[in-house]
Amino acid sequence: MELAKFSVLPPSPAESLSENTLAAKNPRTRTRGRAIPRKGHTKSRKGCLNCKRRRVKCPETFPECDNCKRLGITCEYSSMIPSNALQSTPTQFSMEDLRFFHHFLSHAYPPLPIKGDDVWKQVATISHNFDFLMHALLGLAASHLSLCDTTEFSSQALTHRVHAIRLFNQRLSKPCVSKAEADARYATIMALTFQSSYMPEDMLEFMIMLRGCTVVSHTVIPVLEESLFSGFTAESHTERVLSLQRHDPVDALLGDVLDAALTSVNNLRPICHSVLEVRYLSVLDRILRLSKTSPVEGFTEICLAYTLFGETSEVEFNHFTDRSNYAAQIIMAHFFVIEYILAAIALKPIIDSFPFRRVIIAAWTKEISKKLPSGYEEYIRWPLEFAELCHRKDGP
Repeated sequence: MELAKFSVLPPSPAESLSENTLAAKNPRTRTRGRAIPRKGHTKSRKGCLNCKRRRVKCPETFPECDNCKRLGITCEYSSMIPSNALQSTPTQFSMEDLRFFHHFLSHAYPPLPIKGDDVWKQVATISHNFDFLMHALLGLAASHLSLCDTTEFSSQALTHRVHAIRLFNQRLSKPCVSKAEADARYATIMALTFQSSYMPEDMLEFMIMLRGCTVVSHTVIPVLEESLFSGFTAESHTERVLSLQRHDPVDALLGDVLDAALTSVNNLRPICHSVLEVRYLSVLDRILRLSKTSPVEGFTEICLAYTLFGETSEVEFNHFTDRSNYAAQIIMAHFFVIEYILAAIALKPIIDSFPFRRVIIAAWTKEISKKLPSGYEEYIRWPLEFAELCHRKDGP
């Protein structure tokens, strides 16, 4: 598939006239013909790795060169396509966007992977080459800033998000041409997902983006070990969570909370019918039972619940995230509340990295409860108690 042709500005009228044309218009400026100097050979250094190894001239066609295509081997370039070829028109950013970018670097980069600050610093260094990534980072920062500043940046956050998604979808229709672009694509879906976790009005958007993370990671990062996000695996996440622990005993109050949660989860069985709904209930039951002995072990099991989004079929997932599927929304309200309670223990040394999680989960739960039809009130009661507690403590 060919890359999109990048446009150049047309020359000015003066520049469009050649030297010979000017001479023809004014005979006095004509000069005798001169020998054309021989053009020296310039060796290109932009060829693919296979052609370099074989020491043959690379035609430098993208996304794979003609030599590799003829031999039936995987073509890979050692560096990114020049940034001026990545987008058809230059993207304009404002001084306000500069503030958002600074906020991203200082405070708003995603807290995952755990201890992954350097990963996001490297992501920031390549963002100027990928406009879809830059818009995603700026949108995330604007949403984050809206939650921690008295100034409202929701409009700017949404604008950048729309641009990021549009440009990202366009790019997904083409194959990756470098590891840097693969990292940029994955960083983009991560940033968009974390931005949706700051949106108090739409839990379903967050769930849809979670599935997108799984799909994109499987399609754009074929060799995870070579990616900036090589540490972003369930196994690595578990190891990093365990490295934070002090192994404090489970106190009686937490035990009571877990018992109440387990009772509430089991009460959902009569309204759960689809395969994914039943699987989520089973996972939540296991998480809560493990947590009564070890909250940390229970928290590590939460990764399993997230992977279910990527494993299920599109039809099943669409049914699960349908706005009329009240059972699924109640299940997820339970899940996010349980996740937060366990994270407050398992991630205690770094819990400040998730400053708005409690408030957002409470807002999601309240939104769900407002839209439930009559007869569902008892099923949302336990998560709603958590939301009301958050409201009394510090408000949304």
